[in-house]
Amino acid sequence: MASNRTYKSWLIVCFLIISLIYCFHHFISKQIEFVKYADGLLIQDYAYYIIVVKGFWFENLGDIYKLSFQQQAVSAYTGFHISSVMPLGITPIALIVWFPFAYVARFSMALSYTLWIFSSLGVLFSALLIICKYAFHQTKPQSLPIALSLAALFSLTMVRALIFGQTSILATGLLIHLIFYAYKITNELKSGSRLPILLAIFLLGIKPTYLALGLGVLIIYGLWAEAIYSVLLLIVSLLFITPFLTTDWIFSYYQQLSVFSRETVPYEYARAFAPHTMNIFRSAFRNIIGDKIARSISTMVTVGVYTGVIGYSILLKIKNVSIDEPSPLKVTKAQLFVLIIGSYLLFAPYAGGYEDLLLLPVFIMVLLAGNSPNLTNYKSIALICILFFILFYNTLPPNKPVWLFWTLKAVILGCMLNFSGFRKEEKGVPVKASHFENKP
Repeated sequence: MASNRTYKSWLIVCFLIISLIYCFHHFISKQIEFVKYADGLLIQDYAYYIIVVKGFWFENLGDIYKLSFQQQAVSAYTGFHISSVMPLGITPIALIVWFPFAYVARFSMALSYTLWIFSSLGVLFSALLIICKYAFHQTKPQSLPIALSLAALFSLTMVRALIFGQTSILATGLLIHLIFYAYKITNELKSGSRLPILLAIFLLGIKPTYLALGLGVLIIYGLWAEAIYSVLLLIVSLLFITPFLTTDWIFSYYQQLSVFSRETVPYEYARAFAPHTMNIFRSAFRNIIGDKIARSISTMVTVGVYTGVIGYSILLKIKNVSIDEPSPLKVTKAQLFVLIIGSYLLFAPYAGGYEDLLLLPVFIMVLLAGNSPNLTNYKSIALICILFFILFYNTLPPNKPVWLFWTLKAVILGCMLNFSGFRKEEKGVPVKASHFENKP
């Protein structure tokens, strides 16, 4: 009887999901214009990526990182000669990940977009469900990171990411899965199948920044075998796709990435950049210290912090010392993660406002650390208000004081860094802040 009930429950759930997908598809088919003309050609971000991927797999246009390829792909889709396009930050791994979505887009871009959004949301909400199920079985669930996570989930930033089909939603869910996987292994000494983590790193490989954060989680938590196997999987995947792209993609991809950090953007890519929509150091201080200096500082800080954190983790591994043991630096794994993701969100030379969704993994890390103040504390209320202010950043006029929003984001990340540190008992003995006490 129990098995029959379970079977019926799954049938009902599947029916509801399919119905929801159908209704969503019907709605967005009428509400979202994937390609429109308003003061020039405007293409929704996801649609642009899929047009390029579709051009690669089904139209044999060649190297996706060349300007001529991008112009041909968009021109073929619109039926007009198009010169202004968007540079590609995605890696060749995205060609594999998006192949099924590109195939569906041959018949319906709206259906392809629907499947992508539900896939991304499925990964995100399954990760949050696992975290919630685990957290609420503990003696002292942390209310502040839960409240901050809810604020991020129902923010305008999330809505904009959904409308544009941004990859940040998928990346957020994958990073949360990785964090929980690493946390369970290191704190409960349980090992399981490596397949989920290999799949997560492979999917994060669609963008180099996401891949760096994912591998950073594994290295910080000392999951060296998983990190090595993941890199090998990515290398094999790149070797598989290279004959289709030709080896020219390596140089042309490097040139594409350089476009994102240039002071002067080529004319063909200029319409794709909107610095006032990015809450990063470069946008906040470019009018004060100049774009060249702001860009240099951003790059140095981002690379320096990541290199320092990974180098520190490697050094402790060589010395066979656990990060979460009291040490001269007195840092935890959670703090190291907040540092690398914080350096990206604050100092990346180029990061759209939708990337602020990556604050969610930070809040989850604080939730697992179990060291945040109560929700009724004045600090907690202030942080929720600040987060709300930050995530509605793009509703304000273009001439807003970006430096103020950047400073507020730095304050939030600074507080998360503090909350993910060691706890102190009354006698002043540091206690690991990275595990919950089980209920009796």
